[in-house]
Amino acid sequence: MFQYFPAPVAALAVLSALCAATPAAAQDATAFQGPRVEALVGLDQLRFDVSNIGGAGRDKASDVGYGFALGYDKAVSPHMLIGAEAGMTFSDVSYAQDALRSRREFDVAGRIGTPLTANTLLYGKVGYSNLQVREVDQVRDLDGVLLAAGAEVKLSPTAYLKSEYRYANYGDGYSTNGILTGVGLRF
Repeated sequence: MFQYFPAPVAALAVLSALCAATPAAAQDATAFQGPRVEALVGLDQLRFDVSNIGGAGRDKASDVGYGFALGYDKAVSPHMLIGAEAGMTFSDVSYAQDALRSRREFDVAGRIGTPLTANTLLYGKVGYSNLQVREVDQVRDLDGVLLAAGAEVKLSPTAYLKSEYRYANYGDGYSTNGILTGVGLRF
């Protein structure tokens, strides 16, 4: 059902190794815990089998993606936090005069992170994602697995900037790649 994609798996393996090897001088994870809300914008890429819209081969289309996320993180040790997140992104990706169009992506994920400095958090996440696409005149909801890795940089005790790479595989020839940047508030 899902295709094997080694790059995100390798990125999560590197993140796990970094979490395990965090230097003793790293700051306490409690500085990054609590509820949070984020606004996101970035590059969204849809990869697909053209056979889904009557063609042949594989192709991809890219455009702007934007959305929001809500989450909660809890420090489980001085150098590690875990959290949960739900988000919604929208996209302007289209292909062949709108024969194929990405409409929205909804995800729910768990994440694990470690502070690298007093102001920087490195994290990875895995979860469920639902992509809605329009193929010619039919709207489809596709279920998939989401993998992501990113970093947050605190601007103040409550505000932060973030950047994240995301990959989701939906089977049936569909996958997405995205690089999102955002601003968030932690309460």
